[in-house]
Amino acid sequence: MRHVVSHLGNRPSLLIAAALALVLAVLGSLWVRPVTAALVGWDSGVALYLLLSTPVMLRASVESIRLRAQRLDPGKVGVLAGAMLVATATLIAIWVELVTAKGSPHAGAVAGVATVTVLLSWGFLHVFFAQHYAHDYWLDSPHRAGAKPLEFPGNDQPDYLEFLYFSFTVGMTAQVSDVITRSAPLRRVVLMHGILSFLFNTTVLALVVNLAVGLVN
Repeated sequence: MRHVVSHLGNRPSLLIAAALALVLAVLGSLWVRPVTAALVGWDSGVALYLLLSTPVMLRASVESIRLRAQRLDPGKVGVLAGAMLVATATLIAIWVELVTAKGSPHAGAVAGVATVTVLLSWGFLHVFFAQHYAHDYWLDSPHRAGAKPLEFPGNDQPDYLEFLYFSFTVGMTAQVSDVITRSAPLRRVVLMHGILSFLFNTTVLALVVNLAVGLVN
């Protein structure tokens, strides 16, 4: 537990967002179903995280990314795995909510919460992976023989925007476009990223179809 707190302490945006999500989930469960409260808390935490981290990423220099990569290296795999697990759990929670609310007076509101949750989680997932790719690229590791794990054509000093491009390309098209992946460990991460993206994209499509059928009926 101490290590978890330590790793989150190095990630203030994530820590603040997680705290907000937890507080709202606990308080919300006093008035609504626990699953609904958890989704609302998650949505609020993710929205705050994106608001806090996105401007920092857009303004960051290569040197600041390099320094951040060194600082966040301990525990980065565990943090990424935790984010993937929680994001996947939200998909399960969404389907539980939709099935439970089917035919009830609150079905429309639940569908709205589900839609917002999927969209926010989708964006969070790709931003989080973009940060992981960037930090892995700029990490000065004695185990790496000088070769970078990714190759961006025409740019050997990629900033966060380049990694956002790579991450969202994987998320939207399930391919890596013109960026070359040169590291076997990173290819495994990209594989997991692609699988999660497929699940989210399928859920988005299913929600759209479900809402369209509901409107027609």
